[in-house]
Amino acid sequence: MLNFLGRFHPLLVHLPIGILLLAVLFAWLGRWQRFQHLKAVVPLALLMGTLAAIFSCVTGYLLSLSGEYDLQALNQHRNLGIAVAVWGAFLLLLQKSGLNRRFGFLFQLVLISLVSVAGHLGGSLTHGSDYLTQALPEPYRGWLGLPPAVLAPAQIKNLPEANAYAAVVAPLLQEKCVSCHGSTKQKGKLRLDSPDFIQKGGKNGEIVLAGKVADSELMRRLLLPKSDEKHMPPKEKNQLSEAEVKLLHWWIETGANFDKKVKELPQSEEVKPLLAALQKGETGSVAEGSNWPEVKVPAPDQQAIQALRDAGAVVLPLGQNNSLLSVSFINVPDAKAKDLALLKPVAKQVVALRLSGVEVSDQDLKILAELPHLTRLYLDGTKVGDAGLATLKSAKYLNYLNLINTRVSKAGLAHLKAVTCLREVYVYQTAIKGSADWQVLKNMLPKVNIDTGGYLVPTLVSDTTLVKEAPKAQD
Repeated sequence: MLNFLGRFHPLLVHLPIGILLLAVLFAWLGRWQRFQHLKAVVPLALLMGTLAAIFSCVTGYLLSLSGEYDLQALNQHRNLGIAVAVWGAFLLLLQKSGLNRRFGFLFQLVLISLVSVAGHLGGSLTHGSDYLTQALPEPYRGWLGLPPAVLAPAQIKNLPEANAYAAVVAPLLQEKCVSCHGSTKQKGKLRLDSPDFIQKGGKNGEIVLAGKVADSELMRRLLLPKSDEKHMPPKEKNQLSEAEVKLLHWWIETGANFDKKVKELPQSEEVKPLLAALQKGETGSVAEGSNWPEVKVPAPDQQAIQALRDAGAVVLPLGQNNSLLSVSFINVPDAKAKDLALLKPVAKQVVALRLSGVEVSDQDLKILAELPHLTRLYLDGTKVGDAGLATLKSAKYLNYLNLINTRVSKAGLAHLKAVTCLREVYVYQTAIKGSADWQVLKNMLPKVNIDTGGYLVPTLVSDTTLVKEAPKAQD
């Protein structure tokens, strides 16, 4: 109950700020003849503002019991809040005294200062200590003696050589998460402003498990529906874009490493365009390396999504303004038809499906015919052959298909002649052999970029290392 009452603090705290400042304004205007009638309102305004300040102090104290705030900053804000209430009462008592007539202007300046500093500290507790200054351009930050801002991706000229956490993850967390999980405020006793705190986790334990996206609480919270009270960030806060969610997914999936460079982490065909866009500062507007179908589908069944996650699949939403989904079974290497059947309740919403390295065969792929909006499909490393591709004849939105390291031949790709949206097919290490097969496929699928892989990269002198024999020890 006390915690419930404490949550009224953000509502009440604005009352003393507005009312007390209004009292000062009326007192100043009352010095002019035409506004002298406002002087009569000043005592009432001071009384209301002081009472509001007292109630704000009480609810603020109750809110502080949650333990989510930095103790030092909290004490400063609390003490100044109490000072505002005391000083307001002091001014109220002096209204008809000679002391007020002589030093009233100075007393009012003190009140304004107390209200301003207390309000600023309260805002810092809520939004972070650098909330006012974080958007300042670098020249102005230097003039004010402020530390450099978190380096934005657009300022990193060579992203592949940059530290993946510092360049990709830290700016994202700083912008979207640190206001609630930083140095001044730690909801759920969680801080996300440094590697040590991220690894430590919150009151419920670890929130990032290296290589285990589905088991990482950070990703679970991000992927909950916005209507869910546990969804993060809260629905009224600035949400992560679909590209930002994908980048976090990539970082955790590749080991959640804090020391490696971007180029040292594996990069799928999905994440490469996101990283390229990130270097240009276009993260928020880029979704993925493909265009999703412009279709309106109902919101997915949350029970069906949970069933997929319980089976080990990773389910990601592809935007805040649509209900499209990406589903990956890479954490379920022994998935079969019964596991893929879990896709049926969300068949209309699934537009990206990753089965990379999963032991599915042609018989298991019958479910693909029931996914009307399938756009990207990853079958690399599976046991799929020509018969499995027959299920894609009706996939009118399919534009990306990865068949690397499968048994598919040119006969299988013939099933895709009617798929008019198809633009990219990857066939390295398949049964498609030689230039003759490749030419047949180019004639069969003239609008499709068929990537055969197996590129030969010339060795440069700078790529070699000269190894010299160690000198022999002297007898």
